[in-house]
Amino acid sequence: MRLRIFTDLEARLSRVRLVDDKYIYCRPKRDPDAKLPGVPAINHVGLWNENTARLTQMRPFNPPGIFVEFLPVLWSPLSRGAVHGDMTVRLHFVTATLAQTDTPYRDEALRRFRLIRAVKLALNGFSGGADEQGRSFSQFQYSGSDTDHNHEQICEDLEEWRTHCIDCSATVDDGYVLTPCDVSLDTGVIFADAVEKKTV
Repeated sequence: MRLRIFTDLEARLSRVRLVDDKYIYCRPKRDPDAKLPGVPAINHVGLWNENTARLTQMRPFNPPGIFVEFLPVLWSPLSRGAVHGDMTVRLHFVTATLAQTDTPYRDEALRRFRLIRAVKLALNGFSGGADEQGRSFSQFQYSGSDTDHNHEQICEDLEEWRTHCIDCSATVDDGYVLTPCDVSLDTGVIFADAVEKKTV
C-alpha cells in the first residue's frame, strides 16, 4: 500500500511546476504526452528518515524537497485476507533560505508557503482506484500543519493528509481474483456451481 501511495504521490508532485517564478499545479490534460510548462518546482521527492534532520550540516540535494512519512496504520480485516485502515501521510517540506520577512527579501522568505499552497492544490481530489493487485485509497483529506519556527537556513514544514486504504492483494494473483473454489458463470446474472464452461 505504501509503495502504491508513494509512487502515485511522486507522479502527482511532478506536476507542481515553477513558471515565471510562481508555483503552479498543472492538471493532467487529455494528451498524456503534452509538455509541462516551466521547470519542476520540487527537486527531490523521497521517503522521510530522521537523519534528514541533519541537513544543516550536509546538503545531499538542492532544496526544495519533499519527504514522505507514513504514520502507523491499524489494519482491520474485511474477508478472505483483505484489510482496510486509515492512513496518515505526512509530507516534510524542506526548503532553504536566509531571507527574513522584515527585509527587502520578504517574498523569498515566504516562498515556502507558496510551495505548500501549490501542493495542497495538487492533492485536492487525489485518490487511487483499485489497481491490478486490489489496492486502493480514498480521496486525501487535509488534516494538519506544523510550521517550522525554529530554523536557520534549512526549514522543515510539516503537512498531513488522511486517507482510507483497502488492500485486497492477498486475494489477487496475477490480476485474477482468487476464490476458495471454482467459479462458474451461468448464462443469467448469477454465479452457479456447475455449468458447461468454467471461467476464472
